[in-house]
Amino acid sequence: MELITWILIGISLLFFLMLIVKSLTRNKKFCAICFSVSLTWVTLLILYFLKIFNDKILIAILMGHTSLGLFYLWEKNVREKFKVFRLSLLLTFIFIIYSILEIFSFSSLIFLIILWFLFFIIYIFRTKKNMRNFFNKILECCRNW
Repeated sequence: MELITWILIGISLLFFLMLIVKSLTRNKKFCAICFSVSLTWVTLLILYFLKIFNDKILIAILMGHTSLGLFYLWEKNVREKFKVFRLSLLLTFIFIIYSILEIFSFSSLIFLIILWFLFFIIYIFRTKKNMRNFFNKILECCRNW
């Protein structure tokens, strides 16, 4: 059986185990899918650094799912006006994952700092006449598509 099949089986078993744990503890505060995927990539990442596991692509895919899950969780719980930072947050997650699995890029970090600063400026001046329309366009980017 291929490695990916074992990983998919493992995530599925963790999912059902987490559902049982969730129902026994009455804890509704965590997502069984997110926990299963995250626990899997954390385990694989540790094994990767111990040179026991070597499939960075699989780890990256799973890490990407977690980062997108965190992004959706953030988006669900944040006030509408803070959604102007969507792009900055998503790119920061990509940068973090890349830095863990490949190399830290100082130029990327500088770019992200500038990008966060740019969106912070847009956020600060969002009520100004000239900026209000642009701010709203950014917020509407992910709606009704």
